Amino acid sequence: MIRIGICEDERQQRQVLEEMVCRMADKLNLNREVKCFQSGEELLTEIDLSGSMDIILLDIEMEGAGGVETARSIREADNRAILIFVSFHDQYCKELMGVQPFDFIDKPVEEERLEPVLRRAVKVLGDKEEIFEYSYQKALYRIPVRKICYFYSERRKIHICCQDGEREFYQKLDEVEAQMGRLNTKFVRISKSYLVNVWHVEEFYYDKLVMDDGQKLSIAARYRDKVKSMYIGMIK
Repeated sequence: MIRIGICEDERQQRQVLEEMVCRMADKLNLNREVKCFQSGEELLTEIDLSGSMDIILLDIEMEGAGGVETARSIREADNRAILIFVSFHDQYCKELMGVQPFDFIDKPVEEERLEPVLRRAVKVLGDKEEIFEYSYQKALYRIPVRKICYFYSERRKIHICCQDGEREFYQKLDEVEAQMGRLNTKFVRISKSYLVNVWHVEEFYYDKLVMDDGQKLSIAARYRDKVKSMYIGMIK
């Protein structure tokens, strides 16, 4: 799933952009989540709760944390997100060079201008798919992160439950959690032994998760508040 954020403080502009993006995503047959934010602060809170956005359309001139300041905050933790800036003016171009802009679009945004930019962004995402690497019995293995449903530990062994089967290797789950935290994805710890890819969660309950393969996983009491906060952040 591709996560797309639209950060624009003017309600009408925000709505127009959302409609454009959804139409284009339908054309490209994208499995996507599109979320809108009226301020940089809202966007940063969402990223903190639910993980990185893949593509962000970011208005430069906003009240509070403007586009430049918001972009710098994003880049402190994430150098992979694709940032597409929108503005009435081009005087910010030099200032934005340090935050690795993907493209600039003039306001008012026209669909004919946005569509090719979005197409290129989606292609770039496909070209840099996140990969999880591990070694087992002196061999190195690589798995696309999107295929991983969850990890679970059993004694000294880690099991990787994927859409196409299960693998195993030796490592501590804390180390795996730290490794996944450095990637452009969102995994959440639900117990001492389970680390779950949130994009494979089908249903959320107070004490359990139902995965998209029907598997039910219990949430340990000490992790319930964190999992609940993550889930609420995702559905806002």
